[in-house]
Amino acid sequence: MEDRGLPEVVRLKDARGERPENAAGIGAFWYEPEVWTLPISPAARVLYAGLCSFLAQGEVNRKDLRGTLKDHPDAAIADALGELVGKGLLRPVPDAAGASYEVRSARETER
Repeated sequence: MEDRGLPEVVRLKDARGERPENAAGIGAFWYEPEVWTLPISPAARVLYAGLCSFLAQGEVNRKDLRGTLKDHPDAAIADALGELVGKGLLRPVPDAAGASYEVRSARETER
């Protein structure tokens, strides 16, 4: 994301493991509430929870990324994605078709 823009589609792979008992959400659409206690920006927390809601679909489009962080420019959303990568909550996965990430457990990074 050199130009700080957002890709049209971001592919997502769930690498969080089993759903914990304290998970927030319904069915396949859940996230770990531990994300709210991590030392990351509020935008990155909201984006992480939003990405988790798209894991069952396996991808999220640019419009939905923008909807997750309303009133944030694309560069700020790209920064939040970068922050999640830097903190180990997202791991880039090589994908010839574009952006692709493994979404990792918030419980593992909280240590």
